[in-house]
Amino acid sequence: MPTDSDSFARIIEIAEHDDVYEFMFAQGITDGLPVVPPTRARVNRMLECAPEDRSNPQQIVATLPPNMAPMTVEKAAINAVMAGCKPEYFPTVLASVEAAAGGQFPLHGSIATTAGLAPMMLVNGPVRKQIGMNWGLNALGQGNRANSTLGRALRLMLRNVGGAVPGEIEQAIQGGGHKWTLSYAEDEDYSPWEPFHVEYGYDPEDSVVSLLPITGGPRVCIDQTSRDARALTGSIAMAFQQVLKPRGQVTPSMFVVSPEHADVYRASGWSKDNIREAIMEFTAIPLRDRLASPTMGGGINEYLPEKHGLTEADLDMPLSKVADPSFIAITVAGSHAGKWTSIYQGIFGDGNPAQTPGVFTPPSARVRA
Repeated sequence: MPTDSDSFARIIEIAEHDDVYEFMFAQGITDGLPVVPPTRARVNRMLECAPEDRSNPQQIVATLPPNMAPMTVEKAAINAVMAGCKPEYFPTVLASVEAAAGGQFPLHGSIATTAGLAPMMLVNGPVRKQIGMNWGLNALGQGNRANSTLGRALRLMLRNVGGAVPGEIEQAIQGGGHKWTLSYAEDEDYSPWEPFHVEYGYDPEDSVVSLLPITGGPRVCIDQTSRDARALTGSIAMAFQQVLKPRGQVTPSMFVVSPEHADVYRASGWSKDNIREAIMEFTAIPLRDRLASPTMGGGINEYLPEKHGLTEADLDMPLSKVADPSFIAITVAGSHAGKWTSIYQGIFGDGNPAQTPGVFTPPSARVRA
């Protein structure tokens, strides 16, 4: 268990002839890329932007597994500096770790699993514009400081405080670019639907960080010819059917719809629920056809029917790629030139198909002013 002394950061003096960047590599506190040296002056500037109710640097924001170590405001500021964040990003950094450690996100499991899970971070509300986030061209790629460093800051906190070190607790089989950073803002102004955070009960003027555990991506669906929503959703459903175990199911996943695909849905008057219902319909196949077989190992475990006492008739029940429509999360982002939707998948699921699944609500936290 952590002691009081564990919550205090230490100032380390290095020799004048030492290379500070190589020193930090040697300490094992980087993600494989150089980090910004967290000098006292830089950390203090970050702390000056902490929300009023987080003004005490030693206040514990969260307890991070697997070390079950206390994440103080000061330690969050240190890792935010190292990630390259500007001080004005700091309230969003704090919200991200609150969402990650709030109990809804599978934090311990996502760190220790071999599946390579990492938190996908979505930012909604006025803070998107205030800190200069990107929701347009290349929104989920490189090039924007806020997008890139916010996700990196969260991962550095999970590594340096929580203990998510590859080869130790972290056991990702292959990993991917999403293990470095993956954060973006939603194009709320162009979306034909209410903003993502409003969909889940927040007010439009709230600034909110939402997280989704994903195993990688994107699986890109390019459809430049569909002129109505049903045809377009059919294409997206075919792409979704093949993620992870081709015949298996998947947990909550994020569909990032480009503005031009959003235009198709706008013209057809389709809601997000219309899309979800159509994907459930288009990906539904009999349970027996989702089971692994000698010629198709990528399916639901073949012992599942016996485990749950399913009859031969039960094997004819239709089973979609996800257990519940709420597992299909939908946002809008990207360039206005290009008709595609990117799918960021969760993890494979082998639950009881006869059991009613829970409704998914994304882990989230408000960004304090």
